[in-house]
Amino acid sequence: MLMVPSKDNCHERHGLYSITTQGKTCSFELHVPYNKRLCGSSHGWLACVNKNLEVTLLNPFTKSTICLPPFKEVPQSIHKQAYRCAHYIKKGVLSADPSLFPNDYEAVALFDRNGTRVSHIKSGDHGWTHIDQTVRFFYGLNQVIGFDDVIYYRGQFLAASREGGVFAINVSKDPTYKPHVSIVVPMVQGIDDQAYLVESSRGDLLLVRKFQSLNYVECFTDTLSFKVFKLYSDCGDKIRSERIEEIDSIGNDAFFLGGNNHSMCVSALDFPGCHPNSIYFCIDNWVGDACDEVQEPLGMAAFNLDNRKFGTNYNCTSPSQKYMPPSIWILPTMV
Repeated sequence: MLMVPSKDNCHERHGLYSITTQGKTCSFELHVPYNKRLCGSSHGWLACVNKNLEVTLLNPFTKSTICLPPFKEVPQSIHKQAYRCAHYIKKGVLSADPSLFPNDYEAVALFDRNGTRVSHIKSGDHGWTHIDQTVRFFYGLNQVIGFDDVIYYRGQFLAASREGGVFAINVSKDPTYKPHVSIVVPMVQGIDDQAYLVESSRGDLLLVRKFQSLNYVECFTDTLSFKVFKLYSDCGDKIRSERIEEIDSIGNDAFFLGGNNHSMCVSALDFPGCHPNSIYFCIDNWVGDACDEVQEPLGMAAFNLDNRKFGTNYNCTSPSQKYMPPSIWILPTMV
């Protein structure tokens, strides 16, 4: 489901828009206030952050909450503005549902707009562990890599860079071990707008690259397209070295992508009304950074890989909704 503004634009609630009910908004709403900045949606839980960089995991269906330790290593300039501070955390992703694995789940958080800082925490930890994102390339130069998306796949967190590179996030219980990232798939220079990692319904690891060209003078999207790549492991289950190949179809799968949520996949055969071989994505570009107060209407659209055409399923067309937080996907869980 897509979390959207409530019907009466109440700032204390979110509405729910369902793809499978012929594009209708559900009659019930979630009590999730807009003053809670959502920096993640993973396994049915929302990650909420406040101006003090304290993160709370919230299951809006069961109303369960989990308080995570606050982030301490934050540039002083970020604390000067509450808005900048709350938006300093770009995205948070869980390894599993904390309701099912209360003592055995992990989380990774991406910081700042470019994801140039990454931290990791495991249930029971008293603080976050910073991950060294410096990578030494074959030409001898060191570079700090920024990430767009993170996925927990086969027992390990993997991250995707905007240039289409895939990196393993390496952590250990050994206190002498230095957490770091390592290259799985090399980066390829391009004009990507964003990259996502998705596990298909068959268990394959896929890289989705969104190519978007913006006209910053007029503040509108010029062109938009997607490419999907399949990653092939050379080392069995453990992801160490991958081969990558572009594919034209994802079969009966449907992907759900967004800047703030864990990238998800379902088989459209299990959900009537959900289109197969399609990518549903949030229109979550807040272009206020580039164009002052101007923001795009928020909502979602779908891209069909068969005919490579777009279909709009939900748009926040009301002027009062235009300045509300971006829509975000959520997978309902009732445990």
